[in-house]
Amino acid sequence: MNRTIQLIIGLVALVLALGAGFYGRNAYLKEVSTVQIAVPIQAIQPYTLLSPDLFSLREVPRAMQTLPYYQDPEEMSGLISTVQLPAGLPVAKGLAVKPEDFRLADTAFEVVSIPVEPVSAVGGQIHVGQRVNLYQMMDQADSETTSADKTNNARSLQVRQIASGIMVVDVRSSQGLAADSLQDEQHGSTSLSGSQQVQQTQILTLALPPDQVQEVLRAVATAKKQGGLLWTTLAKP
Repeated sequence: MNRTIQLIIGLVALVLALGAGFYGRNAYLKEVSTVQIAVPIQAIQPYTLLSPDLFSLREVPRAMQTLPYYQDPEEMSGLISTVQLPAGLPVAKGLAVKPEDFRLADTAFEVVSIPVEPVSAVGGQIHVGQRVNLYQMMDQADSETTSADKTNNARSLQVRQIASGIMVVDVRSSQGLAADSLQDEQHGSTSLSGSQQVQQTQILTLALPPDQVQEVLRAVATAKKQGGLLWTTLAKP
């Protein structure tokens, strides 16, 4: 066997040895070596706003690095848990999501639904993402009117704004069916007959600052019990 053939055989053997070593190393790293992944320190209840201090790092097989789990505690900062997260187990990405994806609005707002009539809610043409103003209209008591009104036993109408620039996060019919035809068109949904049946908007769901919730609910109760009106307008852009 001449020297050239020996050299070729040696090179082939070297390539095979390197390939086998590379394959073996990858198999070892994949099956045996570990990485650190974020896990809850203790069980986290549903509807909890997550922060990095709720998690620690745990060593797991490297193969889990390619699975849909959150790797770093910082990744979950500001997310909200949708179910109970067990202590010591990796968190699947579907179990911790942005607050607005789970509760319709940012955590700074309280989400409140109120009943409306189409005639007092821009003819029922209110869509998700728009902003509205809320007005309360009711008769003033005789004691709050002028002396001339008292003499004539008259009543005057009071109109006051109780909330402004409120974000609409959902619109429904009285049966709870989606009533936003604009959203349906954007998502390309149509009825089987080819023409969409538009539901009347009779339930508005709003993202309210917490300090305005009581005032709005008081106006709703007044409209139901004392004959006042709750009127909705589209706010200026």
